[in-house]
Order: sequence, then structure tokens, then C-alpha cells
Amino acid sequence: MDPVSELRARRLIAQGLSPSAAAPTLDSPAAVTRHLLALQGQTYPAGIRAIALRCSGDDAAVLAAVDRHEVVRGWPQRGTLHFLSAEDVRWMMRLCSPRIARSAAGHWAGLGLDADLVATARRAFHDELRARDLHDPLPRPVAYEVFAAAGVDPTEGRGPHLLRLFGGEGEVVQGPKIGAKETFLHVDQLPVPQLKITGDEALAELATRYIRSHGPVSMKDLVWWSALTVAQAKKAFGLAQGVIGFGDEHLMADWQADVTPAELRAALDRDYELPAFDEILLGYGDKSLILPDEHRPRVLTKNGLSWPFRMSGGMVVGRVE
Repeated sequence: MDPVSELRARRLIAQGLSPSAAAPTLDSPAAVTRHLLALQGQTYPAGIRAIALRCSGDDAAVLAAVDRHEVVRGWPQRGTLHFLSAEDVRWMMRLCSPRIARSAAGHWAGLGLDADLVATARRAFHDELRARDLHDPLPRPVAYEVFAAAGVDPTEGRGPHLLRLFGGEGEVVQGPKIGAKETFLHVDQLPVPQLKITGDEALAELATRYIRSHGPVSMKDLVWWSALTVAQAKKAFGLAQGVIGFGDEHLMADWQADVTPAELRAALDRDYELPAFDEILLGYGDKSLILPDEHRPRVLTKNGLSWPFRMSGGMVVGRVE
């Protein structure tokens, strides 16, 4: 098997889309999110489906894990919604979101916001969340009312901007939906203790779990996925544990050494129908390894729109209509 085909096969196995006796057991939605660390959830149903596909469960099982607050939704990296395990919220957001927050601040003047207004909105939002509990999450429309009552006008894009900003700071997550409405919870209310790591330990945790669940990956892939600086990603790559080399620039899990040639071939022989924004496509910087140019406009546009897609032979072969 040529190296590029092997890389495609190993990524399918690492992500839990194709089986291997060597791979970690992904027997629940929470096991999937712990393994992959975060799965894109820009489209809510697509994120639920992506998790379900990896634990041989149905969407209802994933939604039940969300209802139990084992799996939550937030903006842990790239300013983009992801599903992640409840215990990983605070450390991951505090590691990955500062650059995104600094970038967001550059839009405040155009939105009619400043540091004082943002701080006022944050205090009012957190106070309202702390006054509630797990069984009474804050719906998005009511969050806008909270901003307005505090003197911060949520119209003209300010409300969504503030929720995205606060949702990436490590204190707030989205809870189960109420009908079609998104809801918000304070992290302190979650029934799962937060993993308490910072600094180099957090960098090592991020790189270790990303490599072991997405590998083979390059340092550039980690930069794309996490939105860390190149210097941070380089340090994280060097701190990763339980990984081995693949070629000159890539790392993968040490358990991949026990993946058999038959399992690699089986991964490429399978056909896959995957949801929009699936991690097998969005989890890496270089999409061209599996997404031919002729399919890109109908599967993943350059401005970030995505649709469900089919894979065969380790490559995207078309959009699911």
C-alpha cells in the first residue's frame, strides 16, 4: 500500500470510522468525544450524527448523552462550534480561545461595542446563568433579553457575537436544546468535574489526544485544528505522549503499530456516508488528501459551507443529495 493510501486508512481507523482490534474502544458518545477531544458541531444534527457513527449508536443515544450533560457544545477552538466531553471544557477553551478572543475584539468598534460594554454583558450573562440550574438552562432569546436589560443592545449582530465570545472563554457551554432553541449553562453547574490542567500539561494533553485520535497528522494539521500559534503547536507536538512517527513529518498513536494490513485494506474498501463538517474532513489542514478539486464546491466551500458526503477508497466521491 502506498504511503498516502495508508495515511487515509489509518485516519479512518483512528477516528473510529473503521474498526481495528488495536484501536481504543468507543462504546459511548462520551467515549467518542473524549477520544477525539472535539468534533465539529456547527450544524447541530450533523455533529450528533458524527458522534453516533463512531460509537455504533443512533442519534437518540447521543442526544441522551447531551441531556445527561456528558457531552456539551461550545466554541473550544477556531471560534467554531464543537461537541466535546463535559470535563474538557475549561482547560481546552482557556488554552485555545485567547487568540480567537483577541481577533474578535477587533470587530467591537464596528459592532458598537467596547471593553466596558462587553464586561457588563458578561457579568449579567454569568449572573443569570448562576441563578439557574441544569434543569433550567438559559435559552438564546432570553440571553438577548439579559443583555438588553443590562444596557447592551443585542441587535445588529451584537448578541450572537457576545454569545460566541463568552462561549469560548471556559465558563459557558450549550446545554440540551429546548425545541429548536439553543440553551446555555455555566460550567460550574455541570455534573462532571473539570480536568484541571494548564500550561505545558494542557499543551501535552491537547497534542496527545489529537494525534492519537486523528493521526497520522503533521504539526501544520495541529495548527489548523487548534488555532494555536505555530510556536505553541511545535511545543505541543514535542510534548505528546504515546505517539510514533509516520513518514518524515507525521505522528500517530503507538497503538497504530498493531493495526494489521488487512484492517488497513478494509478501511479503504468500505464506503462511508458522512455528515456535513465531519472530522475526517475538517480535522486536518490539507483537505486535498481526501477531497478532489472537482468535488470541493459541492462538499466544502472555501468560505466554510459543508454538506453531507460519500467516501469510497478513502476519498470523497460526491455529495449526499
